[in-house]
Amino acid sequence: MKIFVYGSLKKDKKLHGYLKNSKFLGEAVTCEKYPMVLSKSGWYPYLIEKKGIGKYIKGEVYDVSTKLLKILDRVEESPYYYYRKKVLICLNGKKIKAWVYFVRKFLKFNKKDLIDEF
Repeated sequence: MKIFVYGSLKKDKKLHGYLKNSKFLGEAVTCEKYPMVLSKSGWYPYLIEKKGIGKYIKGEVYDVSTKLLKILDRVEESPYYYYRKKVLICLNGKKIKAWVYFVRKFLKFNKKDLIDEF
């Protein structure tokens, strides 16, 4: 299964160790725009499921096992804090579907708060 990561699971980030044995498929961007903002602490990003608003989000795609996906669900506190959904990702010039984590809580944001990369 493919997963698109945009925050603390990326290379050189604090939770990347969970993906160390997974196949890295490449850097990618969302095919649609989404709003992403930083937490107040600045330690992690929130991706908000409002397709068409925001920016094309930059991240990484990995091929993961079902077992690892369940572990990542626990790490991301899915489905309570984040939830997982398949979206179109542009990877190496092709459109693919990959799992991505969206924040569950409704967040207000201003255009100036939006980021495209963490």
